[in-house]
Amino acid sequence: MMHFTEKNSGFLAIISMFLFWVFVFCYTGTAATQALHLVGQKPLGFSLKDLNGKTIALSDYSDKTVVVLLFWSTWSRKSKDALIRFNEYHQKYKDKGIQVIGINADNLHITDKDINEIKTLIEELGISYPIVRDNELEAFHSYGIIALPSTMVISENKITYALPSFPLVGTEEMFDYLLVLAGEPPRKKVKTKYIPKNNAIATVNLAIKLARRGNRSQMAYQLFKKAIKKDPYYMLSYIELAMLYEANGKIKEAESILREALTIEPENQIVMSELGFLLAKNDRTKEAIDILSTVLQSESSPPAQYYFAYALGKDGQLEESLASFDRAVELNPFEYKIYELRADIFESNNVLKEASADYNRALQIILKMQN
Repeated sequence: MMHFTEKNSGFLAIISMFLFWVFVFCYTGTAATQALHLVGQKPLGFSLKDLNGKTIALSDYSDKTVVVLLFWSTWSRKSKDALIRFNEYHQKYKDKGIQVIGINADNLHITDKDINEIKTLIEELGISYPIVRDNELEAFHSYGIIALPSTMVISENKITYALPSFPLVGTEEMFDYLLVLAGEPPRKKVKTKYIPKNNAIATVNLAIKLARRGNRSQMAYQLFKKAIKKDPYYMLSYIELAMLYEANGKIKEAESILREALTIEPENQIVMSELGFLLAKNDRTKEAIDILSTVLQSESSPPAQYYFAYALGKDGQLEESLASFDRAVELNPFEYKIYELRADIFESNNVLKEASADYNRALQIILKMQN
């Protein structure tokens, strides 16, 4: 425990403010679970301006069979590949009810300079589908985006596919799915896309609301368990139940329910990521590092990058930890959890100036999301 001095009083003030807002903001799920939560649900509407100032709303394309939302930025390494790949798809199938919308998330406040850079890239690549700018990152946060680029597929008035980043294997599987939606025969045998059962989604939504109230935990526990029975393949039920167990200090139960989920779907990268993070927070760093390093090989769960960084830091590997945090920031500089966890590592190593800066950055993102 630090001794209070005038030197660290500013740091403690930032910590106090940060902890207050984390308490207010608590039980909203991790970034990964927010994205997972949307699959099977109705898409969230938005009205954003394109690069020329024209307003474009999602509802403008309600007559389309499929709408693809591509969240991207000029600074993310894989966004250019995603823009090009979706341009080919859009050009070929736009007359078959397919619509792609590119949603730029370059900065929290997109400046005229940003717009010029975006226009230059779009013209250079010959992109034909609409590009809108997500000023204030409203759509970005509403859709729980955890990496750039990221893709949301809307079909039959619900979100049927969510792909963070642009991983090699995951991208090809997504385009196999998109080809089928466009009326093409699959390039290979395509598994039927899993969509959670509506009654399980509704039960989880109610359980989450009760869990946020704090004094309704017992009812929330029972509802999460009912959701699992209704749809054992809906991984969000297990993850949210584990989070509730953890929030109430039931660490063994939290670990147990995540491991139960992995008996149903052994290679689920989001569940593995959350299990690794849980272990890291409870000083089982070697196990956490093993699990999270396996997840990172698939490139399919961006939060694993900062969970892995945190586990390395807790294990005393500071240099490796900070390098991993830097990679996480490259994927998504707008994720408050990255800065919170890195601040914790800085603080545990008595690097208070950097810890203070990261806590402050996390706080600013949380406040923006609350607004």
